[in-house]
Amino acid sequence: MNETRNATPPLDPVAKSQYESEVQSTPNSNAIGSASGYMNDFRRENTARWLLGDVEKTRTASIFAMLHAFTRRICTDPDSDPKEVLKTIIDMTSKMTDDVSSNSSTKAGQSTSKSRSTPRIAKGKGRGVPSEEKKWNIEKLMDFHSQFVTAENEKDSYSPWVKMTNTALELLRDKELPETRGYDTEIDIILQHNDPNILRYAHNDQTLNRKPDSIFMPISTARMLHGCKDDTKWTDVAENHANKSPKKTREDANPWELNWGDAFSSVEYKRKSAQKVDPQPGDLFEESLKDFGDILRGEKIWTQLETGKKRKRSNDDERQDDNAVKSRKIEISNSSNNKGNGPLSGPSHSSQSGQTGSSVPPRTASSKDWSHSVAIQSAEYGLNRLCCSFDITHTFIFVLIDTTLYISWYDHEGIITTSGFDVAKYLSHYLALLYILQRFNRNDWGRCEDPRLDTNPRGDHSNRPSPDKLVVTVQGKKFTFDLENRPVHKTLAISGRTTSVWDCEMQEGDKWKGNYVIKFSWKEKSRESEGEIMNQILEKANSRPEIINYIPRFIACEVFSGISTKDIRTSLGVDSHTREFVVVVMEKLDGKISDLEGDEFWDVIWDCFDCHYHLWKLGIRHRDISEGNLMYWRDPKTKAAYGVLIDYDLTSTSNEASNNKQRTGTRPFMAIPLLGPVPVVHKYQHDVESFFWVALYVLLCVSKDAVRDCPMSSWGNLGSEDLQEKKFFYINISWNYPAFKPWQSTGVTRWSRWHSIRDIVKKIQDTPCDTDGLYLLAKRAREASVGKFPLKRQTPRPDMPHRESPSILIKQH
Repeated sequence: MNETRNATPPLDPVAKSQYESEVQSTPNSNAIGSASGYMNDFRRENTARWLLGDVEKTRTASIFAMLHAFTRRICTDPDSDPKEVLKTIIDMTSKMTDDVSSNSSTKAGQSTSKSRSTPRIAKGKGRGVPSEEKKWNIEKLMDFHSQFVTAENEKDSYSPWVKMTNTALELLRDKELPETRGYDTEIDIILQHNDPNILRYAHNDQTLNRKPDSIFMPISTARMLHGCKDDTKWTDVAENHANKSPKKTREDANPWELNWGDAFSSVEYKRKSAQKVDPQPGDLFEESLKDFGDILRGEKIWTQLETGKKRKRSNDDERQDDNAVKSRKIEISNSSNNKGNGPLSGPSHSSQSGQTGSSVPPRTASSKDWSHSVAIQSAEYGLNRLCCSFDITHTFIFVLIDTTLYISWYDHEGIITTSGFDVAKYLSHYLALLYILQRFNRNDWGRCEDPRLDTNPRGDHSNRPSPDKLVVTVQGKKFTFDLENRPVHKTLAISGRTTSVWDCEMQEGDKWKGNYVIKFSWKEKSRESEGEIMNQILEKANSRPEIINYIPRFIACEVFSGISTKDIRTSLGVDSHTREFVVVVMEKLDGKISDLEGDEFWDVIWDCFDCHYHLWKLGIRHRDISEGNLMYWRDPKTKAAYGVLIDYDLTSTSNEASNNKQRTGTRPFMAIPLLGPVPVVHKYQHDVESFFWVALYVLLCVSKDAVRDCPMSSWGNLGSEDLQEKKFFYINISWNYPAFKPWQSTGVTRWSRWHSIRDIVKKIQDTPCDTDGLYLLAKRAREASVGKFPLKRQTPRPDMPHRESPSILIKQH
């Protein structure tokens, strides 16, 4: 055996006092981003269970603060006071309705169309429109407002709300204030009724089908949706199409389906009963606002979290297993400690609350009730919009509870929900909001227009290799990729990194060539970027082949610090643990370890294992060992496969200071001790255990001879404590556990391999020792298992090439 390869290397002097230091683990995240990578059930009931983790961390703010933040975006002078500009806008919208508001209030619940024919919406942009016709449209606006307020149920409120909104948008087009920019003629927003039309979001091999009630969209999108010609007037679309679901006209129109990239924002309605038209001219005061937290508590969606009760296992065999568990000295928590008041009980609830609960509410008979909560539905729509494209920085959803309007803001740091005001009383404030939205550009709607990303449809695209491909500039180098292609990897998440990876090419001269991948993510500002961590690895590794040959080659990395989650929180007075946009380009590898079989699979996983050990000795702690992070590259000459350990976003180094209050890892592969409700120290043994969970997952669920309906394939749908329990049974009670019985008949080879892996994990759990001891323990277990799963190469190949890895310069903007 080659002693040079297998001997424990001397410890780096700088890392000597650090590599065994404790990395304090934090509470498990129960948000959807922590589960989406391996979820295989995206029905509303299941996604709602995970979205509770995001919703419970909602921050609250005054709707005044949100309106001021929105107003700031359209001010022509960046030094203008948004409060004064908003007051000017509200004064203008109040004058629009003053002449007819008293007449409307005396006819509450009565349509003015009964006394005279309803005039058409004024054509054109409003300039030169006869004052009488404009007055009729204002009266029509008030008529629709009355119909909306007095609607008996949710369904009856759809049409008058859409008509009222579009009538107002038409009237506001010619309103110009010197303090604000004019309305965006290219976007020219319109509100489209949608339900029951389905918007589809594709996530890996799964599809999420959702039906938002109404959607704000560009007029060009509305025309395509209804099969209208490009020159169809805005008013014709508003009158003849916008108040009808596109599903009802699909057969008569162009069969073009709406996607979340075209849905700028949506409106969600909840109506309990008819309301009274009660216009209140004048200022809207803070005490008139309603707390959205009261609505959430009234829906009782927190019951499952607050009780902390979990499903009782009914299977007799599993009851026997419970008794076996008690005899073991491994702590398995049977209930959640996440108790207390509702998460929105105070005026502001931190998105980094440090809660210790890690369970996800179980499916019960009432799950479908709270899965249709307005908070959950809005979060679903925010999630789909936020993840539909790599360049979406934020989105916001309007929620109507009876006649009270709330705004929920979603970005990669979390959710902020405002208090609400009563549109029945304060119509002028809703008109002011529409005036602002009408002047939003694509960047304001959440579509990043940074010139380095080349996503602006109005920009100069002469540098694109083809119209369908985007060009992204990273560290001065240009890369192109096609959004229509399926991504290599994509995360479904509200808060967090929300990583997406795409195949790309690099511009060399006047040609596009190369085999690369481009990775977009949102890192914590307080953490080092992946490129900075890679620089540390290259400096510490000092060209050591046991590391250099098994890490990815970075081509470029840039932190776009100008694109972050900070500004809105500064405007709202909400504490921020800022996330900023990061783009990384690296070599494209040949595949994941799950693509390999037999000897090559075991060769590659042990390559990654050795690399991980050597990095840990240097003070570089990966802490996210998963099936997707163990990859391989193939030597073009020898055709041999070599492991590559990728994804250093969550890596801990001696220089790191993170605000992250959730423990790291990919849930199905996390070590058993890390899945409990009590924070523990993240040690080397936890990453070692993760390697073996990866091997087990590939062996039983992914390989070509995988077991059909393998129970492990559903682990991504489980909460942390449920998953901890399952893993414990799989490791310790395998022969008697019912789920394993079908596997026993699948062949001696697979069964013996499983037991070899199981024995290694049990030794890791039961044998207290330091990093070197654990490494040697795993290595001896590997060598002792050669007879069960033979390794083609027990020593390194003598002709192994040295892979040069370029230095990365991190560029900040």
